[in-house]
Amino acid sequence: MNRITIRTLFMLFSGEDNCDALMPFIDISVMEISKIIKPDADIEDVRLNFLCAANANYRYQQARSARDNSEYTYAGKMISADNKTVVSYALKLLKDYYELCSDLIQPQNFIFMSFSSKEDI
Repeated sequence: MNRITIRTLFMLFSGEDNCDALMPFIDISVMEISKIIKPDADIEDVRLNFLCAANANYRYQQARSARDNSEYTYAGKMISADNKTVVSYALKLLKDYYELCSDLIQPQNFIFMSFSSKEDI
């Protein structure tokens, strides 16, 4: 993975011109994606850069939405619907890149279920 490429892609996805203050989103994204890469996967695959940037953008949009979730007006407080739309599109983009990288990363949709015997109830 190339942090310079990830940074450029993050700027493209987020629409931010200068992301120096937003580097923690990129750093945590790289750590998060690094943990799910398959051991035999090529870490230089360009798709991982896109996945990291999409993940960083999603985390950034979540944080921005949490901060800007309400708008204050003269009459009071009003919930902004645009923030939810931005986050939902960032999530769709992230899901698309997870799908694109499915052969490089470990599955993330595992659900653990157990069954108990009558004695356990």
